[in-house]
Amino acid sequence: MPVAPYQPDLFEKCKEIYQFLSGCQRAAGQSQHSKLANISFRLPAIAPWRILAALGHTEQVQFYYDHVAQQRSVVGLDAAIAYQAAGASRFARIQQFIQVWRKRVLYATQPPSATLRFFCGFTFFATTTDKAFAPAQVFVPRLQVATEADRSIVSFNCLIDDAVNVARVAEEIGQQLQQLKDLAEQPPAAIADAERVCKVVKDIGDFEQVVSTALAVIRRQAVHKVVLAEPMEVLSATPFNLPASLRALRQSHPDCHIFCVSNGQGQSFMGASPERLLSIAQRELVTDALAGSASRGSSAAVDRRLAQQLQQSRKERYEHRVVVEFIVQQLRSLGLTPQFSHQPQLLQLLNIQHLHTPIRARLHPETEALEILEQLHPTPAVAGLPGTEAQQLIQQLESFERGLYAAPIGWIDAAGNSEFIVGIRSALIQGRQARLYAGAGIVAGSDPRRELAEIRLKLQPLLGALV
Repeated sequence: MPVAPYQPDLFEKCKEIYQFLSGCQRAAGQSQHSKLANISFRLPAIAPWRILAALGHTEQVQFYYDHVAQQRSVVGLDAAIAYQAAGASRFARIQQFIQVWRKRVLYATQPPSATLRFFCGFTFFATTTDKAFAPAQVFVPRLQVATEADRSIVSFNCLIDDAVNVARVAEEIGQQLQQLKDLAEQPPAAIADAERVCKVVKDIGDFEQVVSTALAVIRRQAVHKVVLAEPMEVLSATPFNLPASLRALRQSHPDCHIFCVSNGQGQSFMGASPERLLSIAQRELVTDALAGSASRGSSAAVDRRLAQQLQQSRKERYEHRVVVEFIVQQLRSLGLTPQFSHQPQLLQLLNIQHLHTPIRARLHPETEALEILEQLHPTPAVAGLPGTEAQQLIQQLESFERGLYAAPIGWIDAAGNSEFIVGIRSALIQGRQARLYAGAGIVAGSDPRRELAEIRLKLQPLLGALV
């Protein structure tokens, strides 16, 4: 992979940026293939919602990821390259696209691998009538800002061929870099706290009947578990403020994965997910089994009692166990050796707590992230068991198209490191309209009233964060 020589003061001026881009253009002409030029700079840490507020536009595709407790975030704005796929081969086709373009990147600085990411999103079902997002999509952003602790790495990605005006591109990069430098040096502007009044135009009152229908199927032993969701639709007097809503989520959910994917056509899918589908760093895989839920208590004593009831509940432990067994089986089918505890932990969030089992495995050199992702999605935590029958039941009983709800959203970098979360506790935002999603696992012994209460509980933090 070609790498330009590193210089400490490289690209401090537009002239130097121009020189690098000109070299990339010559390389593209010689190879007769377009190249992707990657230029990176270090800046003091910039809060991700500030980047979105300052530089984001509704006509851009965008990706936003933020985990406050881990002090990690990444924002990608606009597409330098992009690709979409559908059908049964969608994961493989996205992987092929990534493999092709990994070889066409020219880096200006070392080390290169962490400075370029392929942002991906997959709908829950391989085929979908949802118009907002394709069944599989990937893009490399023109501008990416990745932040860890007290520093941000700003990366510009430019598609280079003979027709590109590199002087104009160099000038645009210089201007955006100056904007980000100014943003890093300025204190965050205060956002006035205001309570937004949303009118509920579609509530979730029919969910009890849907659960009762599912329980009848379970009693016939057609499925063992099915995860059903119900959307709440709300309308606001003025358009929702996406950066402010994401800021509110990161403040109230520091232990969750705050995410947002925008399609460039005015629609954004955002949320605060507690569930990591997979994380790969230096060939080490971590995935989460997350199933079995209870509310948090109003006092420490009540909270301990609810946690103990959750850990001792046969119904909740069964729901959790089937997820663990599924993930372990899928990883073993890839020739991996999963490591995990047979006693689930507690993951305690703002208003809900879950049974949680982290599962780890060492990857083979040839194993790709999307190969694992295809095996894991959808887990019984968001679909049910057996998988095929549960998914068929979901399509029969749910009154909406899932789209990105409960589906994998994440990124892969040039070295194969990756992070994918599950798009739950989420909402689809368009102007003044918001559709909020939450679901619950239904097994033998489920109580329709309690399941309705559970998804109402899951909807409240997101509803309260919309600004």
